[in-house]
Amino acid sequence: MRVKAVFFDIGGTLYKEKKFKTPPWAIILANYLKKQGIPASWNEIYQAYVSSKEYLGTLNVEGTELWHLNILLLTFSKLNLSLNPSLIMEAYNVFLNSLVDIMEPYEDVQETLKCLKEKRLKIGIISNTGSHYLIYKVLKRDGLLKYIDLLITSQMVSWRKPDRRIFLYACRLLNVKPSECVHVGNDPIADVMGAKSAGLKVVQKLTPYTSRSSLADAVILDLGELITVIEKL
Repeated sequence: MRVKAVFFDIGGTLYKEKKFKTPPWAIILANYLKKQGIPASWNEIYQAYVSSKEYLGTLNVEGTELWHLNILLLTFSKLNLSLNPSLIMEAYNVFLNSLVDIMEPYEDVQETLKCLKEKRLKIGIISNTGSHYLIYKVLKRDGLLKYIDLLITSQMVSWRKPDRRIFLYACRLLNVKPSECVHVGNDPIADVMGAKSAGLKVVQKLTPYTSRSSLADAVILDLGELITVIEKL
């Protein structure tokens, strides 16, 4: 059966993160708070954020997505900072923008998406993220939204990969059968196992940080190989 739609993961597949010794978002957030007359070191913010995420994770028995905004709210509470709604939202926007700045697309992303559209394939994004708007912003910044037919994130629907429901829902939204779709991702559990459980074909993009899955229908090292691989599935 001919492939009608291709879904992509974001982190490690279409995008990579710039590497830093210290988390830029924590430094930027500390500088923002300092301008508001609120003293807090980047390390205090970072440690409080990590512990807040871990704590909320213990309460999240359903395994649904944790919204960055909620984690940030608890972070401020742990640091005994003001929980004023305006301050929280402004800090959240500063936080998001700092995350956008450290994300950059792999070199062959635009050409790959362009080729897929020329072949009249539907293109979707399925991403685990605590902020849907973050993914939207990076795609818009890099001029990639024109190629995307669907953007679905775990923060939007609450289900996280490898939950098969997020893949099945994406197929339903694009009006395609799972067997007519290919999912491209790097994670052997979230992407490969998750998509296979929903009946999609899977192309695993290997990175130095992920192990190869025996469940993948094909494996690539970079996106430049994808078109040829899809034609053989």
